[in-house]
Amino acid sequence: MNNTPNTPKILQDAWLNLDVEESELINPFALDVEEEFHIKLTWLLSNPEYFSFICKYIFNIEVLPAQALMLKEIWGRKFPMLIASRGFGKSFVLSLYAMIRALLMPGRKIIIVGAAFRQSKVLFEYMDGIWRNAPILRDIAGPNSGPRKDVDMCRMIIGESTVTCLP
Repeated sequence: MNNTPNTPKILQDAWLNLDVEESELINPFALDVEEEFHIKLTWLLSNPEYFSFICKYIFNIEVLPAQALMLKEIWGRKFPMLIASRGFGKSFVLSLYAMIRALLMPGRKIIIVGAAFRQSKVLFEYMDGIWRNAPILRDIAGPNSGPRKDVDMCRMIIGESTVTCLP
């Protein structure tokens, strides 16, 4: 199918398999809130429904709808479990989740452990790649943030939060 401007919106979004009336959609920025804009924006971005926005504009990553759904489900569960086939992107999504949690919840200490250090390092390598390709994230996090590698552990510091990968 061709996504030209003449193609109706319902056909362009058919792959999402959603039945949504445009009139029922709410623009969160159109709501009348007496708070300052940056407070409203922070509240909106901490909502799991907007993690795709964070990934696209802060982390410089386009996530698939399935990945956005996994992020939303992990965020809202006490003891989440990802069960998927090999190559589905579980490690990438968990790395993204740890970075989102570190960014949106300052002062958090996040620990990633695996049966072997190699498994923890895989997640750290994803976080390192995200960090290097996200200039807005680097600007938000500040000058003392970023990846740190030691022989026995790897750390990603984002503002006041730390993600530590251990064997």
